[in-house]
Amino acid sequence: MNTPEPTVRNAARLTYKALHTSLSPINDNEYRELLALYRADPMFYRHVQEIALGMELSILDASEQRGLIVVPASRDSKFAVRLTDIRSGMSLEQKASLILAHMAIVAVFFPTTDGLDDDNYSPPPASVGMCRDTLYTLSRRLKENSDLPPDIPPELAPGWEALSAMPIAIPTGQRASVASVVGVVKLALNQMAQNGLVRLDREADEDAAVTYTATHRLRVQLRELALRRLYEMAQLAVTLGKVD
Repeated sequence: MNTPEPTVRNAARLTYKALHTSLSPINDNEYRELLALYRADPMFYRHVQEIALGMELSILDASEQRGLIVVPASRDSKFAVRLTDIRSGMSLEQKASLILAHMAIVAVFFPTTDGLDDDNYSPPPASVGMCRDTLYTLSRRLKENSDLPPDIPPELAPGWEALSAMPIAIPTGQRASVASVVGVVKLALNQMAQNGLVRLDREADEDAAVTYTATHRLRVQLRELALRRLYEMAQLAVTLGKVD
């Protein structure tokens, strides 16, 4: 077995693999070897850091089991996602609803911040129904709150207004769409799964009973969350009553 050299090309190769969130070093020998080199060789470490910096990326975590986790370094980064970037063909209120759904989902997995700092903590699986209830409760609280914290973007207001008025579910063959609270949650979970943030844990005949598990990537990215106050409100929504 040839150990990779600490070249700039290999540093760029490792960064490239990190951008493919579905890749796992467990199943990719080259990825695993480059990660081992990143952790062992100071020169290669600097190469990777410089490449990430030049691409407006921040490296949050690196391990030979979990991979290299990178995020946009700023809102101006080419890799940053803006409200207008989300799923073409959706209205602004639908996009805002989707962002709120992501926030509700992460709060279900991490209802307190204790689990975020403990890499040995594995949050239990979360059902679509749990995420649905949290999203609806969060939307109602935002709608009814006349004095919102300044770090909650006002462009999310159409989202919580729409979610508060939506049916919880459409009984007949509900598919992932923005027509109901369950549909928005399912769409958000699908997106998160595609980006390596959650994994499907268990299928079920009833949509609300389908469960997902959080990945380490989700934990690490959540540590860097900018909308801290909105996350705290979502955490509180987890503890409030179930939607019937």
